[in-house]
Amino acid sequence: MPSHSAPRHEFPMQFCLKGRTVVLRPFSTADRERMIAFATALPEHDLLFHDRDITQPAEVDAWIRENLEGHLATLVACEDDRIVGYATFSRGNVRWTAHVAELRAVVAQSARGLGIGRLLLELAFEMALEAAATKVVARMTPEQTGALKLFQRLGFAEEAILRDHAVDAKGLPHDLLVLTFHAREHREKRCEFCGTPVLEALVLDGSRLCSSCYETRYSELGSG
Repeated sequence: MPSHSAPRHEFPMQFCLKGRTVVLRPFSTADRERMIAFATALPEHDLLFHDRDITQPAEVDAWIRENLEGHLATLVACEDDRIVGYATFSRGNVRWTAHVAELRAVVAQSARGLGIGRLLLELAFEMALEAAATKVVARMTPEQTGALKLFQRLGFAEEAILRDHAVDAKGLPHDLLVLTFHAREHREKRCEFCGTPVLEALVLDGSRLCSSCYETRYSELGSG
């Protein structure tokens, strides 16, 4: 599969969210131990929709390699040198699903309610569209009510329920929800500054902006 096009966003991005400073940037080799620590602290329900066990070092190593090779793209949110969330998207590896991107976003329990998930999702979504994805897919269990509400608020709709698709450590089965977003149905949602399609615009000084333009304009207004 060809590599993803380079993102136009300038990283790292820094945000002040309810008095806490959070930095968003691409996932790197140096994040290996941070990601393992983040994953092992997650509730099990947050792991059931993954296609790999990210609590295992070997799986994180494979994840890093796939990032470096361009098979997927991952952003992390960091606070005080700790990963407190991430979002990733991957594309189909055959031509008939090359237009589809699968999007995942997870935030640590200690950092929920700050808006980190929405920021990560917004950026990863923009990057998926820049890579020419026209359909975006998200998977989660019904118990992940926070994530479900976030995706639904951003325009995702339920497409399928996979019954008893995941089994937890106690051997209990869980349904898996499949949500989808069709980019062609949401063309009216664009940044008023650069024209990039967005899931949900960030409003600044009366303008509806993507997260990248929001950061740029915020800096410009602050320095002015």
